[in-house]
Amino acid sequence: MMRHTAFAVLAAFLLAGVAPAQAAGRSGGILPGATAKDPLNIDAGKLDFFDKEQKLVYSGSVIVTNGPSTLKASKITIFLENKGAAAAAGATSNDRVKHIDADGPVTLVSKDQIGTGDRASYDKAENKVYLTGNVTLTQGENVVKGERLVYDVTTAIATVQGGGAQGGRVRSTFTPGSAKP
Repeated sequence: MMRHTAFAVLAAFLLAGVAPAQAAGRSGGILPGATAKDPLNIDAGKLDFFDKEQKLVYSGSVIVTNGPSTLKASKITIFLENKGAAAAAGATSNDRVKHIDADGPVTLVSKDQIGTGDRASYDKAENKVYLTGNVTLTQGENVVKGERLVYDVTTAIATVQGGGAQGGRVRSTFTPGSAKP
């Protein structure tokens, strides 16, 4: 009985705590391209829940699907707003996700674009997705490589920065006729 009760509480917490945030000027999804109405699905080998720290750690070939986007990583850590602070600020349960870290290799697929890197993170306050370490962004046959990619979810603008692996430069290859209009 205790085991089922704990599972029910954890399941309710997950459904309420990691649902996509919805705010003015934002897509509302956790992953790029997702909206507040898109379900958030997480498939992993293991979940560790740390109530005191308000932290969820998924490990073992983690796959996160949010609307049209998919994130694959070895481990994903989701940090939630403290229950008391969130309630005092008037936040709903949908606004509890404050930060996500993904350890790689990481692959982020959004529509016709694929981003890969060593690590990724999402920061709700900035509403940005960061992909770092040996970053490759592909769209069809077009490829951009660098050390760091920053994607602003609000503006839908991506910035790629060079680093050591690319000799401090961003490398791009564009193939005529390969991109869809």
